[in-house]
Amino acid sequence: MPETGHLRADARRNRELIIDTARTVFAEQGPGVTMDEVARQAGVGAGTLYRHFPDRDSLVRAVLVDTIERMIALAGTAREEETWAWDALSRFVHDCAGLRLDLLISVADSQPHGADAAPEINDGRIRLLQALDRIVSAAHDEGALRSDVGAGDVMGVVGLLIRGLPALPRDLGDELRERAVRLLLAGMRAHPAPVPPEKALTAEELSRRISEAH
Repeated sequence: MPETGHLRADARRNRELIIDTARTVFAEQGPGVTMDEVARQAGVGAGTLYRHFPDRDSLVRAVLVDTIERMIALAGTAREEETWAWDALSRFVHDCAGLRLDLLISVADSQPHGADAAPEINDGRIRLLQALDRIVSAAHDEGALRSDVGAGDVMGVVGLLIRGLPALPRDLGDELRERAVRLLLAGMRAHPAPVPPEKALTAEELSRRISEAH
């Protein structure tokens, strides 16, 4: 198969459409999605899908690569548009949490050949960490980020956030994720720390809301 850079414009558009559709479908439905369902929702024939992605592994790998590139772009945009590195770091963490990648990760984990260990994915991870490290270093220079927090720590936090919590209604899951972002950022901030979520969410309150949702 030709490299992406050498594809005709229409073929490139089809490839990008398939990846965008697969990312959405995986995020909504998880590991059970079939290749035929991706083709149907993308509005392309099975032949078109399989010309670009001969098997499920190759499609999942392409979606993961594309997702990492999006995270790298989020880091770059945050650093360019925010005056302070701490604000850029906070924005990056918030934006990554908002990607809702938990089901996509479950799709990758379900692959028998370890799609997330492909060389292009490892290369993307390195570039993502490098982009994040520039923000972290600048936040240290500002005195806004705790000195014992490094880019690896932030990436670990992001990894936990994007996995989400299982078996929760979507609205409640999103709220808990947002609260977790604010609490984690407060913990990483050097003094004075930002204000964490306003009111504690108790076990009783969380149980009540889960019961009401079901």
